[in-house]
Amino acid sequence: MNSSSSPSEKTVHTVGLVCALHKPGAVDFARELTGRLQAVGVITLMEEELAEVCGGDCQIRERAELAAQGELIIAMGGDGTLLSVAHYAAPADTPLLGVDLGSFGFLAGQQPAAVLENLDALLAGQYYTESRLMVSTEIRRNGETAGTYLGLNDVVIAKTSPRRMIRLQVKVDNEPVAVYPADGLIISTPTGSTAYNLSAAGPVVSPMLDCLIINPICPHTLYLRPLIVQPAAIIEVTLSSPGKHPEPISLTIDGQKTVDLLSNDTIITTQASCRATLVTVAPDSFYERLRTKLRWGAER
Repeated sequence: MNSSSSPSEKTVHTVGLVCALHKPGAVDFARELTGRLQAVGVITLMEEELAEVCGGDCQIRERAELAAQGELIIAMGGDGTLLSVAHYAAPADTPLLGVDLGSFGFLAGQQPAAVLENLDALLAGQYYTESRLMVSTEIRRNGETAGTYLGLNDVVIAKTSPRRMIRLQVKVDNEPVAVYPADGLIISTPTGSTAYNLSAAGPVVSPMLDCLIINPICPHTLYLRPLIVQPAAIIEVTLSSPGKHPEPISLTIDGQKTVDLLSNDTIITTQASCRATLVTVAPDSFYERLRTKLRWGAER
């Protein structure tokens, strides 16, 4: 199933609100949005810290409950805020709208004024959605599962010390691909191709395409380049020849959660069984965002 922009017609009666309160203008916007929602009888769900700021007849929920019970989630902040909510919203199949309260907002690209202007249409289900591939990553330790994580952007396996490179052995569908002598490895979705993957000279991939990108970080050989594989591929990464004093390495999911790894761990990544549903108030163009946010084609 590929990403596509399609209209929704589902009336919204319950909205979950998440906000990065440290962002400039966040408190004022959250209060105004909450007030407008409650004025038309919409049930508003939010975490305790936001509820203390907004007041009114809001209902306090933990983030997982908020995502499961809301018919629409509005994440106010930036890309990081949206990513932190996607891990809960995707398994619940809850649409997620990201509001840009910062200076970039590639994923969370909706402007506050546009959200308020189109609020009636949003509540009437007159919005557009895109279905985005997510990844599931499992840490296997001594033959057992030590953790399982969902990601919308990427999975990063990297050393935590600047001393020596590490060697990561990669298999795809149980077939050896290469041993990467590098600072680490990024496994990215098309959604995450414009994030860390792009900074590490990886390819930009349209979210209309389902695939996974394997991209080494600062590889110590010229011939190792990013590799694009089918979305159902099972990508297995292990630390090759850790030695007597192996470099400490970690696993980071979407830049949100970091887990320390042991030298004998195996990291297994594939597409998740759930997908993220991203909301826009109008049909969205990935290529327009490349031009406006990343300044592709801008005159120098």
